Amino acid sequence: MRTKNIRLVFMSVPAMLLVGCVSAPDGRSWGAGLHWPDGAGLERAAVRAARDPMTWLPLAGSALLAVTGADDSVSDWAADEQPLFGGNAADVSDKLLDVTTASYFVTALIAPSETIGDKARGLGAGIGTMYVNRAITDGLKSVTNRERPDRTNDRSFPSGHASNSSVRATLAVENLAYLPLPDWAAGSLTVGLYCVAGGTAWARVEAEKHHVTDVLVGNALGHFIATFMQEAFLEAGAQDLSVEFLPVEKGGAITLRVALGR
Repeated sequence: MRTKNIRLVFMSVPAMLLVGCVSAPDGRSWGAGLHWPDGAGLERAAVRAARDPMTWLPLAGSALLAVTGADDSVSDWAADEQPLFGGNAADVSDKLLDVTTASYFVTALIAPSETIGDKARGLGAGIGTMYVNRAITDGLKSVTNRERPDRTNDRSFPSGHASNSSVRATLAVENLAYLPLPDWAAGSLTVGLYCVAGGTAWARVEAEKHHVTDVLVGNALGHFIATFMQEAFLEAGAQDLSVEFLPVEKGGAITLRVALGR
């Protein structure tokens, strides 16, 4: 079923590209603002991402659980009772992650871009952001070596499902700003996307794959990285950065070209 869903999304790519290659209502072209930030831009992006409630609220919740010692008890209760997803929690988490992936690509492809080049730059930046998130998440897993609740391995912290769904949902929400949607529709989709990301994370706790603190930190990490990369590399600025994504066997390659002078 997952393969069919993903195939359906990518079969629609040519049509969505044609729809997306027009001007946005406010004159912005999705992907056109891709640029290499200076030090001030990086600092501004980091501050914005850190101050976002979707970053610091999960971190605060994780810290509270850790300090009070409630992490294990809440995680054990969720795994035993499985109040939301029952015995299918692991499969539900995978499917919800697929929903956030599809949401990013659909919103990215239909977001108005003036040229195919703008569309390619935007997609390259988004895919690059996902790879950055995955690399950081895997690095933290290797450093922390926290054992999973089901004792299958020591890669519990932070949750990869949580961070991956969060980064994709956040990127999709950022893309909504380029679409001519009424406020109620944009707001509903935003809430829906964040709920899907939260459901992905919670399902991993019910599946006994993660502690609650693992998924809270993973959720915060994905949101921070997506917000930081969006602010730092895709805000309006000089187009001195080119990103290309090329599919290769068993994966893909991202190429960056940076203009060192003008």
